[in-house]
Amino acid sequence: MPGPAASPGPGAAPGLAADQVEQHGLPIVAELGRVARGAGSCRAKLEQAMRILFAAYGANDPDFSGLFLTGWARARHDKQFRLTLAWQREQIRLSIEDILAEGVRTRGFRADLDTGALAAVVVGAAEGCLLQAATEGGSVTGDRVIQSLLALTGAAPVSGA
Repeated sequence: MPGPAASPGPGAAPGLAADQVEQHGLPIVAELGRVARGAGSCRAKLEQAMRILFAAYGANDPDFSGLFLTGWARARHDKQFRLTLAWQREQIRLSIEDILAEGVRTRGFRADLDTGALAAVVVGAAEGCLLQAATEGGSVTGDRVIQSLLALTGAAPVSGA
């Protein structure tokens, strides 16, 4: 059972609660888990997972990205936010890592791929979309970032992609 809420800290959104962030993030966590456990080539699953994550964290859903950006700022001063966001981030990272590990195991990705490190890079790149969404985009599109991350796996591009 959570204890009393910590004070929001400077610049925090007054009515924002950790459970709001959790309610918005859980469907993304669940969807990424479903993709990781699903059928299909690992490259296709990785691309689908990244598109889901980048869309949620980027300009496709400004309310979601704004909520998470505010939540991360608030987490500096609020333990409940910190725990909620850390748990969600780790679940997302683990789903990506599961896809990468499967790809290494099935020889769809490079054998020397550091799946944990690349999963962390994918999540970090998606989180960069939070900042870009606040300024309505950056000089490099999310699609270009996704294609570059896919190239790091050594997987052959899907025909027609």
